[in-house]
Amino acid sequence: MEENGKMVAQQYKGLETQFTQMSQQVTQLSQQQRNTDFQLGQLATTVGNMQNKGKFPSTTEPNPKEHCKAIELRSGTKYQGPQLPSEDDVEEKTAEVEQEKEKDEVEEVEEDEEIESNQEDEEEKGLMKKKGKEVESSH
Repeated sequence: MEENGKMVAQQYKGLETQFTQMSQQVTQLSQQQRNTDFQLGQLATTVGNMQNKGKFPSTTEPNPKEHCKAIELRSGTKYQGPQLPSEDDVEEKTAEVEQEKEKDEVEEVEEDEEIESNQEDEEEKGLMKKKGKEVESSH
């Protein structure tokens, strides 16, 4: 009987050790689960931020300065803003730009014609010199 008691005591100690180890493992698993949940939350936030880049949010915020219509300096001077050109001014400017383009194109054509003419003159002079030399050498 004493032997049975020792065996039971050893089995009890073994079970107790196993229980302690299992308890520690459960604690570790619980901590790992919390860490995983936290990392998953971070990942979800990161993915959510990546999807919204370059897009407007679905709910817009109203401009808090929506009714700001004038700018006044400390000196009391009021800024009226830039003056937009009238349609007539725009049409005049467009016509001027077109005239300048046409003028530039005509000048380019004239320059090209002058260059060609000069080249032709040079070629003719060269030919005449050659003919002159041929005439002299034949005499």
